[in-house]
Amino acid sequence: MTMSRTSRLLAAGAVSALTIATAAAAPAPEKPELREGPSAFSAEFSAGVEYDDNVSVIDIDNNTGTDDFAAVFDGEVEFAPDIGDDSSFALGYSFSQSLYETFDDFNLQSHLASVDASHDLGIFEIGGAYRFAHSRLGGSPFLTLHQFSPSLSRFFGESLYLRGEYTYTDRNFIGRIDRDGDSHAGAGDAYFFMNGAKTYIALGYRWEKEDAVDPQFDFQGDTLRARFSQRFPLGARDGHFRIGYRYENRDYSSITPSISALREDKRHRFNAEIEVPLGKALFTRLNAEYGDFQSNLPAADFNQTVVSARIGLRF
Repeated sequence: MTMSRTSRLLAAGAVSALTIATAAAAPAPEKPELREGPSAFSAEFSAGVEYDDNVSVIDIDNNTGTDDFAAVFDGEVEFAPDIGDDSSFALGYSFSQSLYETFDDFNLQSHLASVDASHDLGIFEIGGAYRFAHSRLGGSPFLTLHQFSPSLSRFFGESLYLRGEYTYTDRNFIGRIDRDGDSHAGAGDAYFFMNGAKTYIALGYRWEKEDAVDPQFDFQGDTLRARFSQRFPLGARDGHFRIGYRYENRDYSSITPSISALREDKRHRFNAEIEVPLGKALFTRLNAEYGDFQSNLPAADFNQTVVSARIGLRF
């Protein structure tokens, strides 16, 4: 696998996960896929069931305090033609839908379209990405998002990969203009590979500054993240285990009227996932997520546990 393709896959996993999480207002696991195929086209589709012990939409500080079950559907297609050993280019589209048994108003549908390109200059690799996301909440338009991300990356030997990125994001909340805004963010990630690409540890830091229409939603935030990934032989294909942790601290710069104070948020997220192949293209995936959201704003101070089981097809 070339440096250009490896870095694109790692970057796409981290960034698209973050983007979908923001667009759909729900946490999502980061999933860098280190795989190659003879075709420029690849696709993945899955369906399953999810249990959420506190149905919520964190981006608008809304949680029910009540549990529910949901049917979940996901799909992703990508076109990544071979344009040379030193360059990569990819077009992607992904879709996700949750359908709750009771809380229909919290049904989430998200669409994400992306363009990624990179080129290896020898000393380092330059890359760039544009992403457009649109989500619907309870059947109505909820959020649109535009994101631009230039990046620099480099391998050091066979086991260390470093990547830096700047991201500009423009958000438009439909019907909630006070939350519309843009953000500037800088991030750095270090990947430590062991046993080839079958095992790696990733550590990252992200700084973000959000400027919203209503000053009460302006904040500066810091995020620390860590993740471990292990592939293991299981039949004709590898299984895959992932575990991750993310800590986010947000300091808001203006008084929140409902609490007559500056808002402060601290968010802890834990995620574990295992994928087991059921055949050449068929797989099952089990996922568990826990979020501890601490805030002096009561509506944003809650805990959440989400577990899901999916069966899917990848080709």
